[in-house]
Amino acid sequence: MNMERKNGLFKISVVLFFYICPVISILIDMLVFKEFLLVQVILKWCVFWGVGLRLFTAGLKQSLTPEFTAKSIFDVTDVKAFPIVRELGFANICFGFIGIISLFMFNFRLVAAIIGVLYYSLALFQHLIREKKNSTEMFVTITDLSIVLDLGIPLLIILL
Repeated sequence: MNMERKNGLFKISVVLFFYICPVISILIDMLVFKEFLLVQVILKWCVFWGVGLRLFTAGLKQSLTPEFTAKSIFDVTDVKAFPIVRELGFANICFGFIGIISLFMFNFRLVAAIIGVLYYSLALFQHLIREKKNSTEMFVTITDLSIVLDLGIPLLIILL
């Protein structure tokens, strides 16, 4: 599969995990289960999809094919960088796992949200300070900002 097609699938998965799946889940929770604590419902599903499944699947991808992240996002082709990306993948699998289990273990939700806001904020900062960004990194920069807001606003409301 060529890199352009892989980038397209990557962007589709990000849109699904950050926007489409959380909105559908929030609507189902509110309409079917009559859950009306909107801030709690938003946080629940943004953590599950945006931190949990997104970071877990990203971690799997980075661990199994580190060259994709290195090449498509950071324009790094040196194979010496691939073990670093693979280790990033291991961390993402761990973060993602916490986000996934937060759906079933409420006590993990705030921790997963805080980890998610911190992780995506740091990643966003890194992307913002890089001068030369390819289109994939620009996409990642924008989506990092949106997930920081999607997680951060409800988290602040709950904590304050």
